[in-house]
Amino acid sequence: MKRRASVLAVFLLIGTMAFAATIGAPAATVRLTKTTPISMADLEAEVAQYKASAAEQGEDPASVDPLQVLNLLINNELFRQGAARDGVKITEAMVDSAYESQKENLEASSGQTFSDAQFDEIIVNNFGSVDAYREAIREQLMVDSYVRLKKADMLEATIQISDAEVTSFYRKNKTSFVSPETVKLSHIYIPFTNDAKKDEQNKSLMERVARDIKSGSLSFEKAVVQYSEDAQSKNKAGDIGWLTMDNTDALAGLGDAFFDVAFTTEVGNVSDVVTSNTGFHILKILAYNDTKILQLEDQISPTTSTTVEQYIRSELTAVKQQSNYYEAINNLVDDLRKTATVNILYK
Repeated sequence: MKRRASVLAVFLLIGTMAFAATIGAPAATVRLTKTTPISMADLEAEVAQYKASAAEQGEDPASVDPLQVLNLLINNELFRQGAARDGVKITEAMVDSAYESQKENLEASSGQTFSDAQFDEIIVNNFGSVDAYREAIREQLMVDSYVRLKKADMLEATIQISDAEVTSFYRKNKTSFVSPETVKLSHIYIPFTNDAKKDEQNKSLMERVARDIKSGSLSFEKAVVQYSEDAQSKNKAGDIGWLTMDNTDALAGLGDAFFDVAFTTEVGNVSDVVTSNTGFHILKILAYNDTKILQLEDQISPTTSTTVEQYIRSELTAVKQQSNYYEAINNLVDDLRKTATVNILYK
């Protein structure tokens, strides 16, 4: 369920009650440093947002418990008052920086670049308004800063992952650690032009180069320097790295013929001319790995030195860190509730 501007929903474990109250009466009052009412209008608006989000997620809107939502609003108000009392300040510059970070994260995940106006439009379409989203960021920064101030000892505790935990995780998820069929390639490459006659000449040139390499009159490495038009790989003897059989993006870009030759040519051999979706290639197979289930000591991929065991330890550490963070927030909520006066009027 989407949590709009609410930041503490995961920490509420309150029983279900019927949603009925006198319109206009406050749903609750909260006092830590000052008495603040939470109106029925605020509660109803928040509940409506939760129900809309539930419907969008394919969940039953009736499962939204207004009392849970009310306690969420109470906790948010306690955090605001506590943070203000204890000197936590969230500046506009901090919100600006976080907003820009969200834009950068979206660009990185989508592979696109967005202008400020385009990103603002995305935010409006998904969150209603830029102001509402910025307020959500402010709330999140406030909670994060406050919990790190008050519960630093919990968050900075050393996390230990035992060998038994690693082994247990591996055994339960063993089939997830599968290395696909991979091949490491070098190539000589001439791209297509907009001239069909020139393309035919280039194809004929590449066919002659392939024959010369196979006859031994020309080395592959020398042919790369003399004929390849791939600037990135030309100074690396044509090395273009590893290709995996399950790489659908590469398959779409290069085409079936390229993949067929790359994965059927023996290691050390040089192919005939291969026509891809972008041009003409002569391939040299540098290394090949068949599909296999990885063991704990294996690298998770040919392009990294990280082993399966190291990867699992990192993942389990991240899970424990997140769990500790949630526990710290829960702990701080409990502290605030003990010193505050909360009057729930909603029935």
